[in-house]
Amino acid sequence: MRTKASQRGLSSIGWLLVIMVVAFFGLCAAKLVPVYAENYYIVNGLQALADEGDELKRMSKGEITRKLNSYFSINNVRSEGARQLEFVQSSKGIIIVNKYETRVPLIYNIDVVLSFHNVLDSSRPDECCTAPETLEDQ
Repeated sequence: MRTKASQRGLSSIGWLLVIMVVAFFGLCAAKLVPVYAENYYIVNGLQALADEGDELKRMSKGEITRKLNSYFSINNVRSEGARQLEFVQSSKGIIIVNKYETRVPLIYNIDVVLSFHNVLDSSRPDECCTAPETLEDQ
């Protein structure tokens, strides 16, 4: 009697597992990518302010907030994180800190907490939107 030398391919259970893994990562991407996209636009808004150069040092907090809100409105940024701006006056200029957390419901009672920390220092506008460790010392 002859038997088949070897069989190839996945069984139906193997395919089901592959589909479940792909669906899980697709769900994660669908829930998390929009949050990262909004933070991308927040960073771009801060970089647009950094492009103002020395004019940024002379702007008031209200003018900065108005410019950022206008940029966020144009780019459809709706998250509350975009509104959480903190202004720190230093001897060299103004530091704009945007630090926030977002909670995204993933599956049933499992949430993902994303934390963002964007910093714009008017004395170093070319280093926009990175959170230096030395900020805590100022």
